[in-house]
Amino acid sequence: MPGKRLGRVRAEFPRRPRMQDDITTIHGLSSKALAEIRRIERQKKYLWPGSIGSAMVRWRSFVHQPNRRLWDYESDGCTEWACCGDPWQAREYLEAVMLAMTRRRARELRSLVEALDRRY
Repeated sequence: MPGKRLGRVRAEFPRRPRMQDDITTIHGLSSKALAEIRRIERQKKYLWPGSIGSAMVRWRSFVHQPNRRLWDYESDGCTEWACCGDPWQAREYLEAVMLAMTRRRARELRSLVEALDRRY
């Protein structure tokens, strides 16, 4: 009776958690575009892993709010990105990444962002 192949044995082991597992994916983008976004997040000093995914969520939730209320950052508002976040800063992050991406991959992200911009 033949034994299992080594690849099958390894495939049955539980997978180790990876750093990319907690990164938010952007629905509607190809895997190549997401890989390029991850590469840019590692290169740019002002970005962190998952920042563009959270920026897209922040911009989408702001655009879909019926009253589009902005938090007052100057007075006593929350300034933590993880808590409340500035939707305009999120839009600037998205624009910076679109400019840093290749044309083909940026077109994918731009189509998603421009649809939200038209709704706003």
